[in-house]
Amino acid sequence: MKKPMKRFLLLIAGVVMLGFVSSCKEEGPHKDDIVKFSAVINSSATVPKATSAGQGTGVFEYNKNTMELKYNINYQNVTPTSVNIHSANPSWEAGPLLFTYPATGNQVQGTQKLNTEQQTMLILGMLYVNIPTKENIYGEIRGQIIADKFEE
Repeated sequence: MKKPMKRFLLLIAGVVMLGFVSSCKEEGPHKDDIVKFSAVINSSATVPKATSAGQGTGVFEYNKNTMELKYNINYQNVTPTSVNIHSANPSWEAGPLLFTYPATGNQVQGTQKLNTEQQTMLILGMLYVNIPTKENIYGEIRGQIIADKFEE
């Protein structure tokens, strides 16, 4: 093949590649300011093991700009002494208490400011909701806070 033809084909290949690269959009939860998380709360993951009919859900929204975590935790069939957020590494172990909220009714909601270390633990799935009772002071029900799946 002659040199001018090779150069022409290389030019065309370069233009095509540039078109492919420029058409790719970078999307995902890392591009959004608000990242959503959730927790399924029951007795299956408690440490030490507890058996309970109690259950609940947690819905969380983390604002990466303000570093604030909005939480809405609902529970039923349990009379908690408090509602807590702990960290654990590995996530299935019991870990230190980070935040505690008074248990009123069947729901706890509010906003919690996180520091950089707590933000990292949240994103890595190392935080969990723990709901202790008088009978189970280490937690009657528990749920890992996990990022929701991103859909395009």
